[in-house]
Amino acid sequence: MNNFKLYLGWGVGTLGASLLLNGFSFLALYYLTTVLGLGAALAGTLIGASKVWDIFTNPMMGMLSDRSETRWGRRRPFLLLGAAVSGLAFAGLYSLGTTSLSGSLPVITILLIALGTGYTIFNVPYMAMPAEMLDDYHERTKLMSYRVFFIGIGTLVGGAAGQRIVELAGGGAEGYAFMGLAVGAGIFVFMAAAFFGTARARFTLRTSVRYSLAEQLKLGLANRPFAMLLGCKFTQLFGLASNTATAVFVIRFVMEKENPGAWLLWFGVASMTLQIASIPLWLKITRRFEKRLTYILSTVLFVIASLSWLLANPAEPLWFFVLRAAVKGFAAGGLLLMGQSMLPDTIEYDYRSTGLRREGIYSGLYSIVEKLAFAISPAILGFALAYFGFNSKAPTQTPEAVDGIRHAAAFLPALYFALSLPFLFAYGLTEKKLRAMPDPALVKSG
Repeated sequence: MNNFKLYLGWGVGTLGASLLLNGFSFLALYYLTTVLGLGAALAGTLIGASKVWDIFTNPMMGMLSDRSETRWGRRRPFLLLGAAVSGLAFAGLYSLGTTSLSGSLPVITILLIALGTGYTIFNVPYMAMPAEMLDDYHERTKLMSYRVFFIGIGTLVGGAAGQRIVELAGGGAEGYAFMGLAVGAGIFVFMAAAFFGTARARFTLRTSVRYSLAEQLKLGLANRPFAMLLGCKFTQLFGLASNTATAVFVIRFVMEKENPGAWLLWFGVASMTLQIASIPLWLKITRRFEKRLTYILSTVLFVIASLSWLLANPAEPLWFFVLRAAVKGFAAGGLLLMGQSMLPDTIEYDYRSTGLRREGIYSGLYSIVEKLAFAISPAILGFALAYFGFNSKAPTQTPEAVDGIRHAAAFLPALYFALSLPFLFAYGLTEKKLRAMPDPALVKSG
């Protein structure tokens, strides 16, 4: 199959997933507090509590996709199902403010759970596919460059432009409902497109080996490169979740912009532009310095950019605001490209070590970490905002609350990303080491 068509056909599914993740992480906490009227601590707790279910669904989804066998392959049918559940749940959550159930905690929680479940159904099989489709170390990195491209677009449309769409649609509950329906439709269309775009992709046969959740966790931790990557992603996803969730709060309450959507859109455009434009450079850097060192460099850049939120104030000029976003986007290009491309490397390491095809298990564990980070981080942020006196019903905040928002935006992402560095230093898998390991298929045929 032509590689360009394969890369594009698989990569476009990331646009749907990115619309969901960013439309949620940028706006959910702000929406739950300022539109539905929940307290910051309660809203953060609900988001976190709804993700407990994912601890069980992610490994189940991994095993299910490993064991499945259809004429469309092991993974692809789940992409369609996940697309439908995700799109409907996203639209339902952001439309809730226009209904009589807007203050119902059980309904809010059910919709949060449905959104996470839809994402799991799609993303766990989806992220297991690259290890099946490609063998080449650098071709997998190139495949992930398409994913980074679509993440950039999804971040702009679902997250940065999401609030502006709300404002242009009239603001308030009605504006969020319009945004939810529009973005929810996009989530379905682009996730479903990956099903059709990978119709001719290579896939492996199902595995007959069954593993309990405890055995899966033990398996993942026994794979040292995967365990180090997992630790790195866990801490960094905390940082990314904090980074996206605090942006609109900083613009609205620290920089005192009455309509934060316009500035958030500037942020998204600058960030997306540099994230996408940086892809060829990051590809060259990783060929020269290997993936681990490239990952470390992008991490340090992101920490520096995050700390610049300490300078945020009502008089901050637009050029500095855009510069911060551009640096973050440039760093994010490296972060995303390295983190995503190293996952199939660790899966191949397992295959060459054991001779078993267990892509779904590793994808499921990887997705658990993602869900936990995006669950716990908003809860921590919500409690932090509550501690500093943030009032979800007040149009202006106290100086203490404003300082709390500024410090949370700067220090939380910087801390989380700094904590990821020891894991990266301990990650020892390289192309040379991977290629030195025998291919079980060739050993058997020989």
